Amino acid sequence: MGISNRMKIAAVYGSVFLGAGFASGRELMQYFVGFGRIGIWGLMVAGVLFALTGWAVLSICRREKIVSYSGLMRYLLGEKLGTMTEWAVVGFLFCLFVAMLAGAGATAQQAFHLPFTAGAVMVGIVVFAILCFGLNGIIKVNLILAPFMVFGGIFIGLFTFFTYATPAFAGIGTNLGLAWLLSAVVYASYNLVTGIPVLAATSGLAVTKSDARFGGIVGGGIITVLGISMALPLFLYYADIITLEIPFLYIADGYGHGFSALYLTVLITALLTTAACNGFAVLQWAEGLGFKNKAKAAAMICAFGVIASHIGFSNIVAYIYPLFGFLGLFKIVVILFSAVKKRG
Repeated sequence: MGISNRMKIAAVYGSVFLGAGFASGRELMQYFVGFGRIGIWGLMVAGVLFALTGWAVLSICRREKIVSYSGLMRYLLGEKLGTMTEWAVVGFLFCLFVAMLAGAGATAQQAFHLPFTAGAVMVGIVVFAILCFGLNGIIKVNLILAPFMVFGGIFIGLFTFFTYATPAFAGIGTNLGLAWLLSAVVYASYNLVTGIPVLAATSGLAVTKSDARFGGIVGGGIITVLGISMALPLFLYYADIITLEIPFLYIADGYGHGFSALYLTVLITALLTTAACNGFAVLQWAEGLGFKNKAKAAAMICAFGVIASHIGFSNIVAYIYPLFGFLGLFKIVVILFSAVKKRG
């Protein structure tokens, strides 16, 4: 029996967020771990936003027979505002694509002592090959790699947490009022800037209402469980890893070469799948503008991405990601309002 459409949607949707920032621990450190134990609640808030927004996007696309991100934005915001928003989102999608290549470069440096450019180029070449197969390539890659990422990430996170003797939340976070909640919302918002286009592209798989509900909620649930699992050990090593580009690699190294190799496999897998999803969304946009030669357009995207990746991974996570959080928040509000209004 083949894999159901709803599982395909959930796998692709969940994989969108498992990029370098997430799997490396850098995003989790910045947006959740620094707040102490209440950061876990922040992860749950972000997960609820992922699930509800995913369900709403798939429901709207299914109901209105929308099969592209451009169509979704024009339906929700009108022709002019929808076009402006689309251009802004494509810019961010490319930034996230660049971040994945930068994460590959940082991993090559920290784990294998290779030049930064070598890591970025290698991932860029693999992503180019995936993009040449279009949506089918994206779905197949995610169906193959997503289960390994999810179960591998959960195992790594929980194992390193429960084999450590120090109290997990000792000396971390000052709570800072509701800053943890704002951080969670910003995190979900800028991630959904990329998640929504991918959902729109796969919405044709949501044949029934239950497909849409399952794909959104399960996809959001996957990232929530994995996020909590991988955040727990970051609390333990907080003082030692706060300045590192790849915090989780430091933790994994302490458990021997075998464990470190497992983590690196999860990280590289997350880099590839997220880079491929973001690159595919940019490629779709380019094709919509009239770039009919898919291979040439994919090659240009990957080449420019490798060049731009030298901005640095942690710089992109710290300064570029939050800028798009407000755009994502605006989209979340519009999408949820549209879904609830129509249902009412």
